[in-house]
Amino acid sequence: MNKALVILSTLAVLLAGCGGNNEEANQTQAGDEQKAPKEMDAKDLPQVTAFQDEATREYMVSTEEVKPGYYLLESKTKRFRMLFPYNGKVILSRSSYISENEESIGFNSYDEDNNILFDGKVTYYKGHSFVQDTEVMLEIISGKNDYTGEYHNEKNNNNNIYLASKKYTFDNIDRKYNFTYGYFGFVKFEEEDEGIEFSFSYSCKDDDKACNLEEGETKNSAKKIIESISFLSNGKE
Repeated sequence: MNKALVILSTLAVLLAGCGGNNEEANQTQAGDEQKAPKEMDAKDLPQVTAFQDEATREYMVSTEEVKPGYYLLESKTKRFRMLFPYNGKVILSRSSYISENEESIGFNSYDEDNNILFDGKVTYYKGHSFVQDTEVMLEIISGKNDYTGEYHNEKNNNNNIYLASKKYTFDNIDRKYNFTYGYFGFVKFEEEDEGIEFSFSYSCKDDDKACNLEEGETKNSAKKIIESISFLSNGKE
């Protein structure tokens, strides 16, 4: 055989082998990227509470930071997603998966730099009669929060958001920071008989540290999460 042909044949085999190895490497990399955080080793995940806390990691969709300081949480029912703070932690004692039609997720986070404790809870409902009647749902929520005022209503994509706020001052508590800003309400999905009740609060954690707790800032923080809520159809966006 001509020496030139031998050399060309050898190069072709080598190149084919390299291509196969590259393809295999790409497939392996793609497989790694598709892994859910709960399937990954903690040391390979972002070094923040949302991923380093084992219980919270179960809810995280991916390691991609969706907005600065926020990742994406998905419910156990796989019926909704929402933004979740990087330093947030799911509280198992306040969370429950009752069925594919009802689930609660309780969580909190602490902003150490500003000494602000954020506490939140969202409860998903589907198929319940009170979910279909918004007035009844809001009456229930008002009763839970000792609230007699109106709700601000806005439409966000296919969601109707009903939001109220209240400043709680605790005169019977002997501490410097004796007040809390609360935000509560209901997110109703227009296309299905499902919705989410939410309750968020912001307070100063330690009296011996400076705390700049402002209503405007806390409201914006609450709305960022509330407006990020997206309902899923058959487990998919």
